[in-house]
Amino acid sequence: MPEEAGREVDANAMTLVASCLNVLAAKAWEALGLVPSPATKQVERNLDDAQLAIDAAAALAEVVRPRVPDADRREIENLIATLRLNFVEQKSKTP
Repeated sequence: MPEEAGREVDANAMTLVASCLNVLAAKAWEALGLVPSPATKQVERNLDDAQLAIDAAAALAEVVRPRVPDADRREIENLIATLRLNFVEQKSKTP
């Protein structure tokens, strides 16, 4: 059973999926070279990693789409669309 700071944490599947979406989105922003890496504090671009993170987030979004309220669905769809647009923009900057 997961523990956090010595106490039990109760996380349902939807909470875990939302957490995974957030982690994948953060990794995508980092890999797009738009935010610094938390580990190195450096901005590093890796478009292959960005594409994988975006594709994985989109796959999770597709799974949860029928299970979330409309407002949450729109927020997730906007996130994926924004990541994809930024990916295209960053890819166009590649020599």
